[in-house]
Amino acid sequence: MTHVKYNGRDGMTRDDGLAPPDYRAETDESLMLRVGKGDRQAFDEIVRRYGSKMINLAYQITGDRDLAEDIGQETFFRAYRSAPRYREISKFSTWLYTIAINLCRNELRKRKFRIFSLEGMAEREEDEKIRIDIVDDRLKPDAELERKELGRMIRKAIASLPEKFRTPLVLRDIQGLAYDEIGRILNLPEGTVKSRINRARLRVKDILKPVLDEDLKEASDNGV
Repeated sequence: MTHVKYNGRDGMTRDDGLAPPDYRAETDESLMLRVGKGDRQAFDEIVRRYGSKMINLAYQITGDRDLAEDIGQETFFRAYRSAPRYREISKFSTWLYTIAINLCRNELRKRKFRIFSLEGMAEREEDEKIRIDIVDDRLKPDAELERKELGRMIRKAIASLPEKFRTPLVLRDIQGLAYDEIGRILNLPEGTVKSRINRARLRVKDILKPVLDEDLKEASDNGV
């Protein structure tokens, strides 16, 4: 039987002469198999990879920062508790995202799909990863403020979408997942996923159109 000795913060040494595992080089699936055998360092690496993603996902779906952090913790608690029964049948990320989204939906059902606080969606903007395609590097002094304002409006628009459109949009355009993986997470055909994402994008565009049109008019009036 191999005995493992922990050697301070730098990792661990083994009395069989073998080097300690390189957790950062391992796949999610192999890490999870280690967790199932009681390896806490493997679990720490999984949390490092997915911790902020799960909280950001829950925040975009629920609109509540404190609730999102609770959902993130519960997601990893359930993953850890299920580790001994984990089998490498599908991608680990698909399995983890499914846990998180089910928790989000449970909370939304308990709240009877309450109207989200638009002000809450604007908090802690620096932590969010919404894609805003502004390419010009030669920003004017007020351009950074304008970009942040655009980001805030996009978040408000996303928050106003029904959950069945909001969730796939967040998974695709914020989390960056592929259509087929989103389909597996949501248990939907890939065609349905694409359709809902396209409809969500159109709704966001329609919500933002009056604001963007006004900005274009002002720019024209100012000779920009």
